[in-house]
Amino acid sequence: MKKYLIVLIPIVIIITVLTTVYFFSPRKIPVITYHDFVYQNKENNMQISKKEFEEEMKYLHNHHYKTLKLKDIECFIKNKCKLPRKSVLITMDDGWKSELEIAAPILKKYNLNATIFYVGENYDGKNENFMDKADLELIKEKYPNIELASHSYQLHYEDAYKLGKEEIKKDIDSMKKILNSKYYAYPYGKYSKEYIKALKEKGYSLAFTFGPDKAHRKVNKKEDPYLIPRLNMSSGIPMWKFILRLNWYR
Repeated sequence: MKKYLIVLIPIVIIITVLTTVYFFSPRKIPVITYHDFVYQNKENNMQISKKEFEEEMKYLHNHHYKTLKLKDIECFIKNKCKLPRKSVLITMDDGWKSELEIAAPILKKYNLNATIFYVGENYDGKNENFMDKADLELIKEKYPNIELASHSYQLHYEDAYKLGKEEIKKDIDSMKKILNSKYYAYPYGKYSKEYIKALKEKGYSLAFTFGPDKAHRKVNKKEDPYLIPRLNMSSGIPMWKFILRLNWYR
C-alpha cells in the first residue's frame, strides 16, 4: 500500500499543478500556421500531408474548439471581448493551390474557420502552383468559412522588410486592387519600423509575424497589434505535440 501511495501522490500533485496552471493562467490564443499541402509524398517540412492535416482538424472538431476569425483576435487583444479557452486561429500562407484542393474541403467537413494570407502577384494565374482569380472567387462562393487576407502583392522574399515605407505602400496599393483587407501577414515574418508605419498609414488593423524565436508563441491580450505571433505547423509533428502546442505551449 505504501509503495502504491509513493507512486500515486506525486502523480496527483503534478496533475493538480498542471490543471491549476491551465485554468488560472492568463488566457492565450494559439495562431497556427500552415503552408503547402500534399496528398502523400512530402518534399520538405513546410508541406503537410492530407492525412496529417485531417487528423489535426478532426481533433479540433471533436474537442469543441472555437476556430476564430481575424476580427476575433483583434477584439481579443483590444480587450473588447472574451474568447473561450479552447480557441484557435487557423492560418495558411501564400495561397497554394493545395489550400483550396486539399485543406478547404477538410475545413468545411469539420465546420472550421480559417484564414488564407494570399500573395497577390499570383492573381493572374501565371504560376499554376498558386490560386488565381477564379480560385479566389471559388473560395468566396464555396467556402465562406475561409477568410482571405494580405500576404503582400509582390514582396514575398526574405529581404522585403528592408524596403522604404513608400515602396511598401506602393505594394499595398497594388494588393488592395485585388483584396481589400485590413489584416496582413509579413512575408517570412520579417518586418521593420518602416513596414509597420506603412501598414498603419494604409489602414491595416493587425499584422502577423512568423518566427523565429519569440514569435513562435501564443497570443496574449497585451500584444502589439502589428506583431502578432504565430505557431508553425510543420510536417511530421506527432499528435501529442500538436495537442501540446494548443494547450501548454508558452
